[in-house]
Amino acid sequence: MMKYLFLISALLISCGDSSPNKKIVTNIGNTQGTTYSIKYISPHGINYQNDIDSILKAVDLSLSTYINESIISKINRNENVIIDSIFMRVFEMALKIANETNGSFDPTIAPLVNFWGFGFEEISNKNENKLFYLMQSVGYKKISIKDSHIIKENPNTQIDFNAIAQGFTVDLVGEHLQKIGIKNYMIEIGGELKCNGLNAEEKPWSIGIDKPSEEIQKERYQAIIEVSDKAIASSGNYRHFKVDEETGMKYAHTINPKTGVPLQTNLLGVTIMTESCMEADALATAFMVMGLETSKQYLKNHPEIDALFIYSNSKGEWLQYQTEGFENVSVYQSM
Repeated sequence: MMKYLFLISALLISCGDSSPNKKIVTNIGNTQGTTYSIKYISPHGINYQNDIDSILKAVDLSLSTYINESIISKINRNENVIIDSIFMRVFEMALKIANETNGSFDPTIAPLVNFWGFGFEEISNKNENKLFYLMQSVGYKKISIKDSHIIKENPNTQIDFNAIAQGFTVDLVGEHLQKIGIKNYMIEIGGELKCNGLNAEEKPWSIGIDKPSEEIQKERYQAIIEVSDKAIASSGNYRHFKVDEETGMKYAHTINPKTGVPLQTNLLGVTIMTESCMEADALATAFMVMGLETSKQYLKNHPEIDALFIYSNSKGEWLQYQTEGFENVSVYQSM
Protein backbone atom coordinates (compact mmCIF):
# COMPACT_ATOMS: atom_id res chain seq x y z
CA MET A 1 0.00 0.00 0.00
CA MET A 2 2.93 2.31 -0.58
CA LYS A 3 1.99 5.59 -2.17
CA TYR A 4 4.35 8.38 -1.12
CA LEU A 5 2.06 11.10 -2.48
CA PHE A 6 2.52 13.90 -0.02
CA LEU A 7 0.36 16.31 -1.96
CA ILE A 8 -1.64 17.43 1.04
CA SER A 9 -0.21 18.59 4.34
CA ALA A 10 -2.07 19.65 7.44
CA LEU A 11 -1.10 23.15 8.54
CA LEU A 12 -0.12 23.64 12.18
CA ILE A 13 -2.98 24.52 14.53
CA SER A 14 -3.13 25.82 18.05
CA CYS A 15 -2.96 23.24 20.82
CA GLY A 16 -5.08 25.35 23.13
CA ASP A 17 -8.79 25.07 23.72
CA SER A 18 -11.34 27.30 25.38
CA SER A 19 -12.59 24.48 27.60
CA PRO A 20 -10.31 23.05 30.33
CA ASN A 21 -12.10 19.69 29.95
CA LYS A 22 -11.18 19.36 26.30
CA LYS A 23 -7.69 18.95 24.94
CA ILE A 24 -6.28 18.29 21.49
CA VAL A 25 -4.58 14.91 21.21
CA THR A 26 -2.16 14.01 18.42
CA ASN A 27 -1.32 10.46 17.37
CA ILE A 28 1.47 9.98 14.81
CA GLY A 29 3.20 6.91 13.45
CA ASN A 30 3.86 4.67 10.46
CA THR A 31 1.42 2.50 8.57
CA GLN A 32 0.90 1.09 5.07
CA GLY A 33 4.38 2.10 3.95
CA THR A 34 3.80 5.74 4.87
CA THR A 35 3.06 7.97 7.88
CA TYR A 36 -0.08 9.08 9.64
CA SER A 37 -1.07 12.07 11.77
CA ILE A 38 -4.36 12.15 13.63
CA LYS A 39 -5.52 15.15 15.67
CA TYR A 40 -8.73 15.25 17.69
CA ILE A 41 -10.29 17.24 20.50
CA SER A 42 -10.84 14.78 23.32
CA PRO A 43 -12.76 15.16 26.59
CA HIS A 44 -10.19 15.26 29.42
CA GLY A 45 -7.44 14.60 26.87
CA ILE A 46 -8.17 10.88 26.58
CA ASN A 47 -5.71 9.28 24.13
CA TYR A 48 -7.15 6.69 21.76
CA GLN A 49 -3.83 5.47 20.32
CA ASN A 50 -4.61 1.84 21.19
CA ASP A 51 -7.90 2.02 19.30
CA ILE A 52 -6.16 3.50 16.27
CA ASP A 53 -3.43 0.85 16.36
CA SER A 54 -6.08 -1.88 16.38
CA ILE A 55 -7.82 -0.39 13.33
CA LEU A 56 -4.57 -0.03 11.38
CA LYS A 57 -3.63 -3.64 12.18
CA ALA A 58 -7.03 -4.93 11.07
CA VAL A 59 -6.73 -3.11 7.74
CA ASP A 60 -3.25 -4.51 7.15
CA LEU A 61 -4.36 -8.07 7.89
CA SER A 62 -7.11 -7.68 5.31
CA LEU A 63 -5.66 -5.49 2.54
CA SER A 64 -1.85 -5.38 2.67
CA THR A 65 -0.06 -7.20 -0.15
CA TYR A 66 3.12 -6.85 1.91
CA ILE A 67 1.80 -9.16 4.64
CA ASN A 68 2.07 -12.80 3.61
CA GLU A 69 -0.94 -13.97 5.63
CA SER A 70 -3.30 -11.10 4.81
CA ILE A 71 -6.59 -11.88 3.10
CA ILE A 72 -5.56 -10.14 -0.12
CA SER A 73 -2.24 -12.03 -0.27
CA LYS A 74 -4.07 -15.35 0.14
CA ILE A 75 -6.53 -14.39 -2.60
CA ASN A 76 -3.65 -13.48 -4.91
CA ARG A 77 -2.18 -16.95 -4.27
CA ASN A 78 -5.58 -18.52 -5.04
CA GLU A 79 -6.02 -19.87 -1.52
CA ASN A 80 -9.51 -20.59 -0.24
CA VAL A 81 -10.22 -17.70 2.12
CA ILE A 82 -13.37 -16.00 3.39
CA ILE A 83 -13.23 -12.23 3.01
CA ASP A 84 -14.00 -9.95 5.97
CA SER A 85 -16.13 -6.81 6.17
CA ILE A 86 -13.09 -4.59 5.53
CA PHE A 87 -12.26 -6.37 2.28
CA MET A 88 -15.92 -6.39 1.25
CA ARG A 89 -16.34 -2.63 1.68
CA VAL A 90 -13.20 -1.78 -0.27
CA PHE A 91 -13.96 -4.32 -2.99
CA GLU A 92 -17.47 -2.92 -3.52
CA MET A 93 -16.25 0.67 -3.74
CA ALA A 94 -13.39 -0.33 -6.05
CA LEU A 95 -15.78 -2.00 -8.48
CA LYS A 96 -18.21 0.93 -8.26
CA ILE A 97 -15.49 3.41 -9.27
CA ALA A 98 -14.17 1.00 -11.90
CA ASN A 99 -17.62 0.81 -13.49
CA GLU A 100 -18.22 4.56 -13.32
CA THR A 101 -14.82 5.37 -14.86
CA ASN A 102 -14.96 2.66 -17.52
CA GLY A 103 -11.95 0.87 -16.08
CA SER A 104 -9.69 3.87 -15.59
CA PHE A 105 -9.58 2.69 -11.99
CA ASP A 106 -9.04 -1.06 -11.78
CA PRO A 107 -8.26 -3.10 -8.63
CA THR A 108 -6.88 -6.00 -10.70
CA ILE A 109 -3.89 -3.94 -11.76
CA ALA A 110 -1.48 -5.79 -9.42
CA PRO A 111 0.43 -7.68 -12.16
CA LEU A 112 1.11 -4.41 -13.98
CA VAL A 113 2.15 -2.62 -10.78
CA ASN A 114 4.62 -5.44 -10.13
CA PHE A 115 5.84 -5.45 -13.73
CA TRP A 116 6.85 -1.81 -13.53
CA GLY A 117 8.43 -2.19 -10.09
CA PHE A 118 5.88 -0.41 -7.89
CA GLY A 119 4.30 -3.44 -6.21
CA PHE A 120 5.01 -6.20 -3.73
CA GLU A 121 7.29 -8.04 -6.17
CA GLU A 122 9.12 -6.72 -9.21
CA ILE A 123 9.06 -8.74 -12.42
CA SER A 124 12.46 -9.06 -14.05
CA ASN A 125 13.34 -9.36 -17.74
CA LYS A 126 10.65 -6.96 -18.90
CA ASN A 127 9.52 -7.35 -22.49
CA GLU A 128 6.41 -6.78 -24.60
CA ASN A 129 5.45 -10.46 -24.68
CA LYS A 130 5.46 -10.71 -20.91
CA LEU A 131 3.43 -7.50 -20.62
CA PHE A 132 0.91 -8.83 -23.15
CA TYR A 133 0.60 -12.06 -21.14
CA LEU A 134 0.00 -10.16 -17.90
CA MET A 135 -2.66 -7.99 -19.52
CA GLN A 136 -4.79 -11.10 -20.05
CA SER A 137 -5.31 -11.32 -16.29
CA VAL A 138 -6.21 -7.63 -15.80
CA GLY A 139 -9.81 -6.46 -15.80
CA TYR A 140 -12.24 -5.62 -13.03
CA LYS A 141 -15.02 -7.56 -14.75
CA LYS A 142 -13.01 -10.75 -14.28
CA ILE A 143 -13.59 -10.82 -10.50
CA SER A 144 -16.71 -11.08 -8.36
CA ILE A 145 -17.88 -12.15 -4.90
CA LYS A 146 -19.94 -15.24 -4.16
CA ASP A 147 -20.66 -16.58 -0.68
CA SER A 148 -17.95 -14.35 0.85
CA HIS A 149 -15.32 -15.67 -1.56
CA ILE A 150 -13.57 -13.93 -4.46
CA ILE A 151 -14.31 -15.61 -7.78
CA LYS A 152 -11.77 -15.17 -10.59
CA GLU A 153 -12.29 -15.89 -14.28
CA ASN A 154 -8.52 -16.06 -14.67
CA PRO A 155 -6.49 -17.65 -11.85
CA ASN A 156 -3.60 -15.30 -12.65
CA THR A 157 -5.69 -12.24 -11.73
CA GLN A 158 -4.33 -10.44 -8.68
CA ILE A 159 -5.81 -7.58 -6.67
CA ASP A 160 -4.09 -4.39 -5.51
CA PHE A 161 -6.01 -1.89 -3.36
CA ASN A 162 -3.06 0.53 -3.11
CA ALA A 163 -5.01 3.37 -4.71
CA ILE A 164 -7.97 3.13 -2.34
CA ALA A 165 -6.84 1.53 0.95
CA GLN A 166 -5.39 4.62 2.60
CA GLY A 167 -8.56 6.58 1.91
CA PHE A 168 -10.62 3.73 3.32
CA THR A 169 -8.47 3.62 6.46
CA VAL A 170 -9.04 7.34 6.98
CA ASP A 171 -12.81 6.75 6.78
CA LEU A 172 -12.60 3.80 9.16
CA VAL A 173 -10.69 5.75 11.81
CA GLY A 174 -13.16 8.62 11.42
CA GLU A 175 -16.11 6.28 11.89
CA HIS A 176 -14.58 4.98 15.12
CA LEU A 177 -13.92 8.48 16.48
CA GLN A 178 -17.52 9.44 15.73
CA LYS A 179 -18.76 6.27 17.44
CA ILE A 180 -16.94 7.10 20.69
CA GLY A 181 -18.16 10.70 20.64
CA ILE A 182 -15.22 12.56 19.06
CA LYS A 183 -16.73 15.13 16.70
CA ASN A 184 -13.75 17.39 15.95
CA TYR A 185 -10.82 15.69 14.23
CA MET A 186 -8.38 15.66 11.33
CA ILE A 187 -7.14 12.28 10.11
CA GLU A 188 -4.26 12.12 7.63
CA ILE A 189 -2.74 8.91 6.28
CA GLY A 190 -0.19 9.13 3.48
CA GLY A 191 -1.56 12.48 2.36
CA GLU A 192 -5.21 11.38 2.24
CA LEU A 193 -7.34 12.97 4.92
CA LYS A 194 -10.68 13.74 6.44
CA CYS A 195 -11.64 16.77 8.53
CA ASN A 196 -14.67 16.86 10.79
CA GLY A 197 -16.02 19.66 12.95
CA LEU A 198 -13.62 22.43 13.96
CA ASN A 199 -10.02 22.67 15.12
CA ALA A 200 -8.85 23.76 18.56
CA GLU A 201 -9.41 27.42 17.65
CA GLU A 202 -13.01 26.58 16.72
CA LYS A 203 -12.34 27.28 13.06
CA PRO A 204 -12.45 25.06 9.97
CA TRP A 205 -9.34 22.95 9.46
CA SER A 206 -6.67 24.57 7.22
CA ILE A 207 -5.17 22.24 4.63
CA GLY A 208 -2.27 23.01 2.31
CA ILE A 209 -2.03 21.41 -1.14
CA ASP A 210 1.52 21.03 -2.43
CA LYS A 211 2.74 22.32 -5.77
CA PRO A 212 3.45 19.53 -8.30
CA SER A 213 7.24 19.53 -8.15
CA GLU A 214 9.73 16.76 -7.41
CA GLU A 215 11.25 18.74 -4.54
CA ILE A 216 9.28 20.49 -1.81
CA GLN A 217 9.67 24.20 -2.43
CA LYS A 218 9.99 27.02 0.10
CA GLU A 219 6.66 28.39 -1.12
CA ARG A 220 5.26 24.90 -1.31
CA TYR A 221 1.52 25.37 -1.49
CA GLN A 222 -0.50 25.49 -4.67
CA ALA A 223 -3.56 26.25 -2.59
CA ILE A 224 -4.76 26.43 1.00
CA ILE A 225 -8.32 25.47 1.79
CA GLU A 226 -10.43 25.61 4.94
CA VAL A 227 -12.83 22.73 5.35
CA SER A 228 -15.13 20.95 7.78
CA ASP A 229 -16.84 17.59 7.31
CA LYS A 230 -14.97 16.77 4.10
CA ALA A 231 -12.52 14.17 2.86
CA ILE A 232 -9.64 15.08 0.57
CA ALA A 233 -7.32 12.89 -1.51
CA SER A 234 -4.69 13.58 -4.15
CA SER A 235 -2.79 11.81 -6.87
CA GLY A 236 0.21 12.77 -8.99
CA ASN A 237 3.34 11.32 -10.55
CA TYR A 238 6.02 13.88 -9.86
CA ARG A 239 7.42 12.38 -6.61
CA HIS A 240 6.93 8.66 -7.18
CA PHE A 241 8.61 7.14 -10.19
CA LYS A 242 11.20 4.55 -11.18
CA VAL A 243 14.29 5.17 -13.28
CA ASP A 244 15.46 2.43 -15.67
CA GLU A 245 19.14 1.84 -14.89
CA GLU A 246 19.95 1.02 -18.52
CA THR A 247 17.99 3.67 -20.41
CA GLY A 248 17.58 6.35 -17.73
CA MET A 249 13.87 6.59 -18.59
CA LYS A 250 11.45 7.56 -15.81
CA TYR A 251 8.36 5.44 -15.25
CA ALA A 252 5.43 7.15 -13.51
CA HIS A 253 3.78 5.09 -10.77
CA THR A 254 0.27 5.64 -12.18
CA ILE A 255 -0.37 2.91 -14.75
CA ASN A 256 -3.14 2.92 -17.31
CA PRO A 257 -5.03 -0.37 -16.78
CA LYS A 258 -6.19 -0.32 -20.41
CA THR A 259 -2.72 -0.09 -21.98
CA GLY A 260 -0.60 -1.61 -19.25
CA VAL A 261 2.00 1.15 -19.37
CA PRO A 262 2.75 4.14 -17.10
CA LEU A 263 0.99 7.38 -17.90
CA GLN A 264 2.31 10.02 -20.23
CA THR A 265 0.13 13.03 -19.51
CA ASN A 266 0.19 16.77 -19.02
CA LEU A 267 -1.95 16.34 -15.91
CA LEU A 268 0.43 16.91 -13.01
CA GLY A 269 -1.83 16.47 -10.02
CA VAL A 270 -5.44 15.99 -8.98
CA THR A 271 -7.06 16.77 -5.63
CA ILE A 272 -10.55 15.46 -4.88
CA MET A 273 -12.89 16.72 -2.16
CA THR A 274 -16.04 14.80 -1.21
CA GLU A 275 -17.68 12.97 1.71
CA SER A 276 -15.83 9.64 1.49
CA CYS A 277 -12.04 9.55 1.56
CA MET A 278 -12.10 6.07 0.05
CA GLU A 279 -14.06 7.38 -2.92
CA ALA A 280 -11.85 10.47 -3.22
CA ASP A 281 -8.71 8.30 -3.14
CA ALA A 282 -9.92 6.05 -5.96
CA LEU A 283 -11.21 8.95 -8.07
CA ALA A 284 -7.93 10.85 -7.79
CA THR A 285 -6.17 7.89 -9.42
CA ALA A 286 -8.91 7.40 -12.00
CA PHE A 287 -8.84 11.08 -13.01
CA MET A 288 -5.08 10.91 -13.62
CA VAL A 289 -5.76 8.11 -16.11
CA MET A 290 -8.85 9.75 -17.63
CA GLY A 291 -7.23 13.14 -18.21
CA LEU A 292 -8.66 16.59 -17.69
CA GLU A 293 -11.50 16.77 -20.21
CA THR A 294 -13.02 13.36 -19.45
CA SER A 295 -12.71 14.03 -15.73
CA LYS A 296 -14.51 17.36 -16.13
CA GLN A 297 -17.40 15.54 -17.79
CA TYR A 298 -17.53 13.07 -14.90
CA LEU A 299 -17.70 15.96 -12.44
CA LYS A 300 -20.64 17.50 -14.31
CA ASN A 301 -22.55 14.28 -13.64
CA HIS A 302 -21.45 14.18 -9.99
CA PRO A 303 -21.98 17.65 -8.47
CA GLU A 304 -21.33 16.26 -4.97
CA ILE A 305 -17.64 15.90 -5.90
CA ASP A 306 -15.22 18.83 -6.15
CA ALA A 307 -11.73 18.84 -7.60
CA LEU A 308 -8.61 20.84 -8.34
CA PHE A 309 -6.50 19.90 -11.39
CA ILE A 310 -2.97 21.14 -12.06
CA TYR A 311 -1.67 20.60 -15.59
CA SER A 312 0.89 21.97 -18.05
CA ASN A 313 0.45 23.45 -21.51
CA SER A 314 2.66 23.04 -24.59
CA LYS A 315 5.03 25.72 -23.23
CA GLY A 316 5.49 23.86 -19.96
CA GLU A 317 3.53 26.46 -18.01
CA TRP A 318 1.40 25.34 -15.08
CA LEU A 319 -2.33 25.90 -15.31
CA GLN A 320 -5.21 24.84 -13.10
CA TYR A 321 -8.88 24.01 -13.30
CA GLN A 322 -11.15 23.80 -10.28
CA THR A 323 -14.80 23.28 -9.54
CA GLU A 324 -16.85 26.03 -7.94
CA GLY A 325 -17.06 24.15 -4.67
CA PHE A 326 -13.29 23.87 -4.45
CA GLU A 327 -12.83 27.54 -5.21
CA ASN A 328 -15.33 28.45 -2.47
CA VAL A 329 -13.22 26.81 0.27
CA SER A 330 -9.90 28.23 -0.95
CA VAL A 331 -8.28 30.96 1.14
CA TYR A 332 -5.07 31.05 -0.91
CA GLN A 333 -4.06 30.05 -4.43
CA SER A 334 -0.72 30.57 -6.18
CA MET A 335 -2.44 31.09 -9.54
